[in-house]
Amino acid sequence: MTQPLSRILRKWFAWLMALVLVMSLATWFFMRDTLPPVIRIGTAVEGGLYYEEGLSVQEALDRRTSHPTLVVETSGSQDNCDRLRAGEIDVAIVQGGSVSLDGLAIVTPLHHDVVHVVVRNELLHAGPPEDRVTSIADLAGKQISIGLEGSGMEKSARDILAHYNLLGKSTLREVHFTDLQTDDSLDAAVVTTGVENGDLRKVLSSGEFGLLSVDSAALARRYRHFDAYEVPKNMWPPAPDRAVSSVATSALVVVRDDASDKLVRLLLDSLFEDNLMSHFSTVFAPQEARDLAPARLHPVTRRYHDPFGQYGVMHTVLEGLAAGKELLFALGAAVYLAWDRWRRLKEKENQQQIRRQKERLDAFLEQTLAIERKQMTEDDVDQLKRLLDEVTDIKLRALTNLTHEDLRGDRTFSIFLMQCANLISKIQRKIGSTKSGK
Repeated sequence: MTQPLSRILRKWFAWLMALVLVMSLATWFFMRDTLPPVIRIGTAVEGGLYYEEGLSVQEALDRRTSHPTLVVETSGSQDNCDRLRAGEIDVAIVQGGSVSLDGLAIVTPLHHDVVHVVVRNELLHAGPPEDRVTSIADLAGKQISIGLEGSGMEKSARDILAHYNLLGKSTLREVHFTDLQTDDSLDAAVVTTGVENGDLRKVLSSGEFGLLSVDSAALARRYRHFDAYEVPKNMWPPAPDRAVSSVATSALVVVRDDASDKLVRLLLDSLFEDNLMSHFSTVFAPQEARDLAPARLHPVTRRYHDPFGQYGVMHTVLEGLAAGKELLFALGAAVYLAWDRWRRLKEKENQQQIRRQKERLDAFLEQTLAIERKQMTEDDVDQLKRLLDEVTDIKLRALTNLTHEDLRGDRTFSIFLMQCANLISKIQRKIGSTKSGK
């Protein structure tokens, strides 16, 4: 039998709601983000620019989330990447071009890391002109600090010295450049860091050191991660005593490829919408960071730097509302499907009950028909009375047991009652006529 249109529509609607539920739950599952129990930020040695920036990011994160944050002192970029991949830290600042970023994603460029070739003033200005250090090539035979092993500073220093063919011609020492102030045997240091590095400021503002220029055009052509940069005169009075040509790369904030989207968004808000740029004037503004964005940029950052300028707390709120809407819709769909399932189970149970009662009604009808046949050939008053009692009993049992309102309104039930009434009336007339005949 053809199903009613309303039932077909209910089935299609139930399937549609089930599909919406599955899709909504899938969307909510893949969009949901969790933060690490403790957000650990890998920086570099204490006192360096990475470390100081890490502390400012920590303060911003503390204001934006209840998750505790921790600044981890490391030896530098390679150490940070190794710890990130090992799960020992969750966020790191690394020097662009100094390490492999396999398995990692860039949250944003942070600031320029500039190459500073620091030399003692006595080598720059003392003695006869032919013995003075006037270029990097003159550092042959000198002792040079290249930074701690595994740091981005060490990698950049080796690149610079390789360009000037000084590898193997100078003594390279894997010590921090601040040792220049305490170790007189060190003649120079190749330091790649932001110009706001507090340790670098202390060294150069002491008046005991100066800077050498580098061949910026050649280095930028040889190493893709370097760009030409000029250090202005008196950046750290009294050094340098003139504008110095150099090269720079970008410090990068990186996370693991599988980092929570929520963590990346939280970092971007902390970097660009908090007061980090007021503490560090060389930190890139959002527009600068977007223009410098490298290829391995995290997808959340790409959405952050979209053409519509999705910056600020409002976007975060809208994202939260969108994710919440999906979840609420999924919950609503789940409630509807649960109700629809319950309703269909009740309908099935109701139909089964009606079917059982119809079967009993059919049995009662058969019993009344059997009595109908018996009374046709029966003339004994006592037997007729017994048959009358049986019909009455069948009718009472039917009225007592067959209580479903849908059955009571069924035409078969009306026929049964009419059958009982006619049979009772017929037997009563027959009893009356039999008595009068006697």
